[in-house]
Amino acid sequence: MPPPADTTRVSVIVPTHQRYAALRRLLESLTEQTVPAGSFEVIVSVDGSTDGTVEMLAGFEAPFPLRTLAWPQRGRAAARNAAVDEARGEIVILVDDDMQVVPEFVERHLAHHPPGSRLCVLGAVPIEVNGASTRAARYAQAKFDDHLERLADPAHLELPQSFYTGNTSLRAEVLREVGGFDEAFTRYGNEDVELSMRLRAAGVSLRYDPRALARQEYGKDLTGLLRDAIAIGSTETLLARKHPDVIAALGLANPNDHSRPWLAARAILLSLTRRWARTSSLVFGFAAILERLGLWRQPLFYRALRDYAFWVGADAEIGDGDSSELKRLAAELHRGPIDLLLHR
Repeated sequence: MPPPADTTRVSVIVPTHQRYAALRRLLESLTEQTVPAGSFEVIVSVDGSTDGTVEMLAGFEAPFPLRTLAWPQRGRAAARNAAVDEARGEIVILVDDDMQVVPEFVERHLAHHPPGSRLCVLGAVPIEVNGASTRAARYAQAKFDDHLERLADPAHLELPQSFYTGNTSLRAEVLREVGGFDEAFTRYGNEDVELSMRLRAAGVSLRYDPRALARQEYGKDLTGLLRDAIAIGSTETLLARKHPDVIAALGLANPNDHSRPWLAARAILLSLTRRWARTSSLVFGFAAILERLGLWRQPLFYRALRDYAFWVGADAEIGDGDSSELKRLAAELHRGPIDLLLHR
């Protein structure tokens, strides 16, 4: 039987989709927490998984209350909101299903939230790699390690794109007060950044605790990395549409932040992509061949590919009824290669 609601101080919320094995490893790491098992619950929100996740959860022997919510896929924002609605804890810890947490994980988060606090805490989420890791995972590790190092700087922490909810805690009442996650974000990325806009507007302060540690697995290959970049370009455009005042702080503000030769090449690729939807898949397939041949060692290899993928997503999302700033961006993306070679 679960403990009475007033003894459950923390609700750990885990949205999941098709990650049976990774989710099990996360749950196993949660069995080793330094706080009493009855002081926290775990709610797994299963977003359309068909890989046996629900069955695994039904048979998982947890020392803490473990609850499962499951329905057809609606996106990570909706999955989290449903779990928040069901949470008994006064503190909510959001953690992704591809994490493994340290024994002090719940304790560290809990210590930041005395009664009445209006604080949102980001814990560290370093990517773990090993001999079996993809080259894309190693690239992602280096990129994200640099991000984590800079989070100690309050100025960097305040940037919109510094925010993430893969390892984040705040009081449940504060999350509910601001309306939870925006369920318009059905694709990967930026639902957490959008939430941070409303948290800041509600007077919530941010803090980074590197000791609230959740080590992150990353099993995606180059194609997975680039498909995520397309989704991020799309959802960042949606974010800019909802919060026009933040465009200057987003990647959308710098479409020409590259060399002229690459901008010209990207213009050609984007033009082809508009005409033939399979262009991006062909580019990704050719890039995978180059990666296997060792060209991934070139410093600009991943940066250029992610840049192309990001703008594929953004270009497809921008519509006729958008703001003048997004219309200006669309005009930039439609500039021809010769124009870009001659003029920045």
